[in-house]
Amino acid sequence: MRKYLVRFLPHLGCAFFFSMFINVLALAYILYLRLLFDKVMDSRSMETLFFLTAAVIGAYVVSGILEVFRSKLLVRIGVKFDQIVAGRIFGSMLNQSVTAGGSKHTQGLKDLNSIRNFLGGTGIFALFDTPWVPVYLAVIFLFHPLLGYLACAGALILLLLVVVQEISTTRMQASHSQSAMNTEQFLNSSMRNAQTVYAMGMFPSMSRHWKQYNNQDIYYEDVLAARNGFFQSMAKFIMMGTVVVIMSTGAYLVIINEATLGTMVASAMFMSRALSPIMMLGNAWRSFVDARLAYKRLNELMAQEKLDTDPRTISGDSPQKPESCRADNVTLFLGQTPVFQDISFDLKPGEMLAITGPSGAGKTSLARVIMGIWKPDQGGIYLDDKPLDSFDQALLGCKMGYVPQEVELFSGTVAENIARLGQVDSPAVVDAAMQAQAHDMILSLPQGYDTRVGEGGVALSGGQKQRIVLARALYGVPWLLVMDEPDSHLDQTGREAIKEVLADLRKKELFVVVITHNQELIKMADRVLDLQHGKVFVGEGGSPDVKKLDD
Repeated sequence: MRKYLVRFLPHLGCAFFFSMFINVLALAYILYLRLLFDKVMDSRSMETLFFLTAAVIGAYVVSGILEVFRSKLLVRIGVKFDQIVAGRIFGSMLNQSVTAGGSKHTQGLKDLNSIRNFLGGTGIFALFDTPWVPVYLAVIFLFHPLLGYLACAGALILLLLVVVQEISTTRMQASHSQSAMNTEQFLNSSMRNAQTVYAMGMFPSMSRHWKQYNNQDIYYEDVLAARNGFFQSMAKFIMMGTVVVIMSTGAYLVIINEATLGTMVASAMFMSRALSPIMMLGNAWRSFVDARLAYKRLNELMAQEKLDTDPRTISGDSPQKPESCRADNVTLFLGQTPVFQDISFDLKPGEMLAITGPSGAGKTSLARVIMGIWKPDQGGIYLDDKPLDSFDQALLGCKMGYVPQEVELFSGTVAENIARLGQVDSPAVVDAAMQAQAHDMILSLPQGYDTRVGEGGVALSGGQKQRIVLARALYGVPWLLVMDEPDSHLDQTGREAIKEVLADLRKKELFVVVITHNQELIKMADRVLDLQHGKVFVGEGGSPDVKKLDD
């Protein structure tokens, strides 16, 4: 993340430059009061009063204009930072989510939003104004050394209070952020499975678990609010107390003729101005801590980034259609646990591999390795003699079709889903739907191919979704098709249609891999891979071997 923030240092420097003039112009009113009490009142000069008033009004106008420019500049910095980094973060989130054993990052873009809000909010103003505190204190010293010492003491006490606030709230704030993320993930999971919760009478249990998460959030919020409220109250007390002490000391100096009335008033106002950035720093501390924690999490996320280019700007030559697809002693571990070991097979165009075995044997994991979603710990998947990970995944992905076990559609039209959310090629979309034997079903929908599905769209059955997902897999004439339980949501008619689709795909010389327990689909395969606890039980076979499975 640091390399991205460094690019904006010149722009932040420009905002700091504006802050310098804003702070200098803020002195105009203070100096105006000093001159008003010490000069104008004594001279009774209307001309001097007019020009001083005009000057201070002009200073306020210029200061207001600079503040508008500074605010707009910081907002633009946040927006530009988001535009540059968001694509990388989104790509890293996806990349980590598909990694074997990887965690699903859902906080990345929210963390980016926290940093953007900090850059465009009042928190960064405190950072810009705090370096001017010594300047204000130095001016008070020029008025009188005693006033200067008192001012430094007040500023030091307030600064120590901010440091104590940092020590006492940072760890609690980090715990609260983690707790809030856990609560949100639990809530999202509950909403996704609301029908199951309702149907199986799980509401009391789910409600009890949610209350545990929520009570923990409330505890952290309560403690943080109490601590921040205490520190804010103490900061106000110290600030007001210091100003009163400066004012009373200035009055004492006026009485003994070591200072003027203007000096007394100006010193108090300079003290207030000197402590304001520190007060702002304390008030904006929560947003600062949130931004810092967000930066730390994004740093960890980006440190694991495997994408060398922005996913929106993929370049490269399209790979050529291979003449073979093979696995060579593929082994995958999740942590220290082997998922499967020494898996090998070799497919020619138009051949079909059936993968079968009990639940937990590693079938879906093997499908993910074949697709290049997961990288094996040993061995590899090869197209001709090139390892799968040597291809550009985005370009190679256009030539691969995948029907996952859990079928989901994205928010959009049916046509957009089939076109993989890319530019819709209507003839290709219709062709893919017809290959999947989903064309008539799609035409029966309210708006046909323009029917919106996904979030807020038409509710489709599992079988309808599975046919559309199959059409999506066949879009763009793929070379390799991997299907994980492709008939799990289909009726008998749909299962017969799948058999016809597979027979047609073999004629078109696709590499076909099917994970299934359906004996009729297994019989269609040229080779069968029967996984038993991660190991091959029935090796490379063909039709004769498939028939033996029925015995």
